[in-house]
Amino acid sequence: MSDPLIDSLTADLKPVNRHRIGHRLALCVIAGLILGAAVFWLLPGRMIRSDLDIAVTEPNFWLKFGFTAGLALVGYFSLRQLSRPGGDAPAAVRLPVAIWLGLALIAAVSLIVTPVDNWTGWILGSTAVRCVTYIVLISLPIMGLFFIAVRRGAPTRLAMAGWATGLAAGGIGATIYGLGCPESSVGFLAVWYALGIISTGLIGAFTGRHLLRW
Repeated sequence: MSDPLIDSLTADLKPVNRHRIGHRLALCVIAGLILGAAVFWLLPGRMIRSDLDIAVTEPNFWLKFGFTAGLALVGYFSLRQLSRPGGDAPAAVRLPVAIWLGLALIAAVSLIVTPVDNWTGWILGSTAVRCVTYIVLISLPIMGLFFIAVRRGAPTRLAMAGWATGLAAGGIGATIYGLGCPESSVGFLAVWYALGIISTGLIGAFTGRHLLRW
């Protein structure tokens, strides 16, 4: 192909704004927080903590917030890489595992000092099924917002991008749910919150292979 022909074909091309996908994802976070809060408010049997002003003074409240928000941030920053052609983000899998192992270690230490008779309640709480179900339900609409933004970035690692999308959405959804959840034990957090977020990530990985095609 001659140089003049190449020049004519590329004359109208404009450089891609590398920050555009980041801006879109940031907007998804803001919109997702609003949408997730609305979904949580509409769910039947929702729980709003009346002692939130007291809960914020407890270490376990911030541990729960740090765990869910931390996973959301891992998913978000992984998406900034995976939303581009050829993008990769090994941290999308490694960091969540490392974060969970750290939490599981804290849970194991706490379990040792917890009376055996209290182990069942310490792990199962009273809202285990509701926790997982509501985290997924809150997260799915948020994941839909992310899918729209990620697909426009032309990702090539679709399953991984879907996983990161579900991780970000699941972390946001769990953070929203956690503000109203009365459960505060580390064991409950390590099992049921983690299960809700992982479930959302797996849904994202599976559907991402199809919905993120461009």
